[in-house]
Amino acid sequence: MKKAFAIGLTAALAVMSPATPASADGFGRWHQPSCETVTGDGTVTYTRDEGKTITPTSKTLEPVVYTTGLVTLDRPDTLLSLANNQLSRSSDAGCTWEPVGQVAGSYVELTAARGDRAYAWDRDGHVSLATTDGVTPLTSPAGRLAGLGTHRRHGDQLRVADGDGQLHESRDGGRTWQPIGVPAWEKDELRSVYTAVFDPHNLNHVVLGASDTGVRVTFNGGRTWTTAKGLSASGGKVNVFSAAISPTSPNVVYVMGLDLDELHAGAPSGGRHIYRSMDGGRRFIPVVDQGNGVTIPNGPLLVAHPRDPGVLYFVWGTGWSSLGTDIYRYDSWRDHVTTQHNAYDRVTSIAFNPADSSVMYLGVAEEV
Repeated sequence: MKKAFAIGLTAALAVMSPATPASADGFGRWHQPSCETVTGDGTVTYTRDEGKTITPTSKTLEPVVYTTGLVTLDRPDTLLSLANNQLSRSSDAGCTWEPVGQVAGSYVELTAARGDRAYAWDRDGHVSLATTDGVTPLTSPAGRLAGLGTHRRHGDQLRVADGDGQLHESRDGGRTWQPIGVPAWEKDELRSVYTAVFDPHNLNHVVLGASDTGVRVTFNGGRTWTTAKGLSASGGKVNVFSAAISPTSPNVVYVMGLDLDELHAGAPSGGRHIYRSMDGGRRFIPVVDQGNGVTIPNGPLLVAHPRDPGVLYFVWGTGWSSLGTDIYRYDSWRDHVTTQHNAYDRVTSIAFNPADSSVMYLGVAEEV
């Protein structure tokens, strides 16, 4: 499928120019990790070259373990990670890790918030406050969750999208909740909401991905929703499993989708594509197809570059037959995908050093 770009040069430069690193949030005091070996349980490591070389860990992972959460905090050199429900912290830019608590749930993710904290959440509706001192269970507005976002300046203000595409807001750090807006889908047209991502600069901007019906996007906190265009050339059904909004240019949105018409027609890509939107999620074009050395599973980890909205990282990995993991880097400037391979069964979370985005922290998994 042709990887076309529907923008002019002027618009591209305006939207996609990499942002200048800033220190307004205190990130300028961060340091790069200085260790040659990461000390801890082996679930987190780091790379300076996008995965070409990976720093060894003091402990070898034993199956089965998944590192599903990994975030940097306001406090300089401080990170939190989640692996098999164990919350761990690092206070030296990722060189040393120690456990600090247990989080309830299954395949729990982390979303960072202002005030040296993060919120842990899972698809089954568990929500907890996670800090360097431990874990505090919180209330949840629904039995199924698809995503959680936090206010850029106010750590007590957070929103979630539930399994029906309804948004909920808390202004007291997750102790109480109120529904806001209307559901993104009517109940008779919705099967499953797979993902919800929140604009880190504006919680009113939310992108939801679902089965059959593709993407719905709101720019007004769920009062109205728009059905995204461009996901299927035939206008057919598309499953959208994962999404990412660029933290530096929120008009740039990436999603992974499965075009069911292409799948059933036996297309070379199997209907699997990475799509990109330049208007916040209203319209998408396919930019990466499965094939030619690129494997796109259902729901891959998608991570937008923290400085350059034209760069997206996505991952494929498996423990079977010791195939290892591929970290893909899509560069829209060159319309090109590069691949770095490593021996881990999977890379299940990625974070970036706030002072130097070339330092990528990797949360890893061992399956078999």
